[in-house]
Amino acid sequence: MLRSLKLIQGRGVTRGVGQGKAIVINGPFTFAHGVEPSTGVIIDLQCGRAGESVKEKVMLFPYGRGSTTGSAWLLETVRQGNGPSAIINVETEPILATGVIMARLLYNVSIPLVDRLEEDMKAILEDDAVIQVNGDTGQVTLGK
Repeated sequence: MLRSLKLIQGRGVTRGVGQGKAIVINGPFTFAHGVEPSTGVIIDLQCGRAGESVKEKVMLFPYGRGSTTGSAWLLETVRQGNGPSAIINVETEPILATGVIMARLLYNVSIPLVDRLEEDMKAILEDDAVIQVNGDTGQVTLGK
């Protein structure tokens, strides 16, 4: 059980509750050519996190970087069992939201997605922090 250190309100984009260690990407990100679906390892050399796994992590990145195939790459990552446990954005783009919604519909995998936090996410979140994301309520709980 997560011991709450701080509760932050945001907007729930997709349903569910997910928890894990944070992986923070400071710029825009896309799963298309950004994550290797068969391993869940980040392959985007420009994001500063190449070589790290997104599997069962809470991914934090400000917004997507486009590519209409981003949803398909996310879905394949989920299909192979290597998807994140949750995602937090400053603003969620429709392509990412579509991939998360389709993961639930096709594979019964819930990846809660929250954006529009009441506080600056960079100022409060850091790598390896334990975070719980509640897409039903839009709440993000920082804990340990």
